[in-house]
Amino acid sequence: MFLRTQRFPSINVPNPFSKDAMFVFFDRIKTNWLPYFKQAANVTGLPLALIVAKAAVESGGNQKTSNTAHVGLMQLGRDTIAACLDYLEGKMYADGKRWAAPAQVVVRANPVIRKFFPAYGKGETIHADAAFALASADSPSGAEFNVLMGAIYLQYLCQNPKFIDSNGTVLRLDKVMSAYNTGPNYHFYKTPVADTSGLVSIIRASQLSAGKKEETSRHILKFCGQGGAFDLLFNRQYSLA
Repeated sequence: MFLRTQRFPSINVPNPFSKDAMFVFFDRIKTNWLPYFKQAANVTGLPLALIVAKAAVESGGNQKTSNTAHVGLMQLGRDTIAACLDYLEGKMYADGKRWAAPAQVVVRANPVIRKFFPAYGKGETIHADAAFALASADSPSGAEFNVLMGAIYLQYLCQNPKFIDSNGTVLRLDKVMSAYNTGPNYHFYKTPVADTSGLVSIIRASQLSAGKKEETSRHILKFCGQGGAFDLLFNRQYSLA
């Protein structure tokens, strides 16, 4: 499913975290949560390294954080989780169109979700509050559901044409990372940029608040920067095996 070539983000700007700190994050995920990430990769068709890298940037591999609005390993908000469930049910609306998850994602996701919500997909939907409560739970079930929802959100973003170049062959993972953190509906995503440094410059010149500009810029560099999660995992400086 991850058919398009992902653009290797520019790594000429350093990751704000040290390599040793990143390895601690990866070790935490590998030791405690890796089966859930492997399951999410199988469901979505995304590379395992991509989902692990995202969690490392989002939570440092900590299931419980001080943030109560965005929770768990993948740091998800209530509305994002609800949107992911709508996506699986073929009734998500974004960018002026209706989105439906690929059939193979739905087929693989449903049995996992039914472990927690047995009536799901059998004429019964999940209330957003119940889904958020589970994703927030400091438990193995909470971690499993949270990772799955985060991976499904990533899969949706990776299918969105606004993050793919004009000939449909290159996925801009730096833009995907920004959208996951800040939201996918900003006009600056349509501005052509050659590399990650250019994207960060556009974000810093955008209408976002000063705090959000800094947060999003650092978030992108934690993933795409030199020594960032993408660099370390996709260039095999750390093994998930």
